[in-house]
Amino acid sequence: MSESSLPRRTVLLGLFAAPLTVAACTGDKPEQPPTTSSAPTPSTTTGATTAAPKVTGAGLPADLLSALTALYLGGDVAVTTASVGAALGKRKTRTSAVTVTGSTGTWQGSPIATVVQGKDLTLLVKDKTWKVVGGWWPSLSVYRPPFPTMRILAIGSDARNPQPVTKCRGDALHIIGVDARKGVGGLVGIPRDSWVPLSSGGNSKVNAALVFGGVAGQVKTIERASGVKIDGYVITGFKGFRAMVRSLGGIVFVASRSLQSVDGFRIVKPGTNKLDAKHALALARERKHLPNGDFGRSANQGALIKAGMMMARKAGPGALAGLLSKMGPHLSTDLTVGEVLNLCASLYVNTGAPVPNKVVPGAIGTREGQSVVLLGSGARSIFSDMKDGHLRA
Repeated sequence: MSESSLPRRTVLLGLFAAPLTVAACTGDKPEQPPTTSSAPTPSTTTGATTAAPKVTGAGLPADLLSALTALYLGGDVAVTTASVGAALGKRKTRTSAVTVTGSTGTWQGSPIATVVQGKDLTLLVKDKTWKVVGGWWPSLSVYRPPFPTMRILAIGSDARNPQPVTKCRGDALHIIGVDARKGVGGLVGIPRDSWVPLSSGGNSKVNAALVFGGVAGQVKTIERASGVKIDGYVITGFKGFRAMVRSLGGIVFVASRSLQSVDGFRIVKPGTNKLDAKHALALARERKHLPNGDFGRSANQGALIKAGMMMARKAGPGALAGLLSKMGPHLSTDLTVGEVLNLCASLYVNTGAPVPNKVVPGAIGTREGQSVVLLGSGARSIFSDMKDGHLRA
């Protein structure tokens, strides 16, 4: 894992959001799986000069295509969970050659692949062999195996080189809900100046939890303040954020109004913008020129996450492994590789549904000589709505 720093109010690009997207969850862990899932090998009559059908795909490695041949045409398929194995054990295999498209990459040391065939999506990770971690296969009469609803905390650390990302202020805080059936369920931004009890003891601004308790302390503080169970996290800092934006070739962002930076340059113009690393970071940090200050900044961070999601959707699920490979070196997470792939695949579930982006409201007050945000009933209502991973619009 890279500890390269990223932007203060980082957006974590939501590709992963999603991504981002954007790990080993505190709950709802997948069950331990069988090694393989079998389906009957279809009987085919071949002449002496007739080659057996197989799966082909330009640019994909031979061992991956071999695993996909077993998936589509019959044979043992290595899987990572019992639920995936049970689903694929009921598949109706095909009898003719299959052509697929997709991409391969690496997620924090593990080879990964995302492969598309028509409306099918296969998510794979390689240990010694390629194993299926999730997906959906309508062409085989198999739909998405059970996957738990999750709530991921995206943390943007205020760390700059050489400061450790996990021991500086958590200045960008967003809960991303992923509903198991409905896809990405929304984003909830938490103003950094929210006055809350810290998991390490005492009361302070919520962004101090990372300083005093590390990532675990930040997660526990958010859980206690919101009542929302957090199933995993992703964290990055200034340097990592800029590197992610560069690796993606910029972010396409649609702005409703022009926004100026405190550093004297225009960040966005009304309409469609292609943001480079400098302008994306400036948008994630700017508050002085916003009428609602930190609340507006948090909303812009959420909008950047959504912009990353839209880019991933436009690229298509086959490109997902390549996108994750570019982002992985620039953030840290406790999510497993299987969870990352399944969470990001949720971007392609119910793509026509809106993704709500809300910031919890609060009153401006003073505590211990500091200007702070005091969360009230409005914040509690939004947090309550996020408990099932799906915000109501």
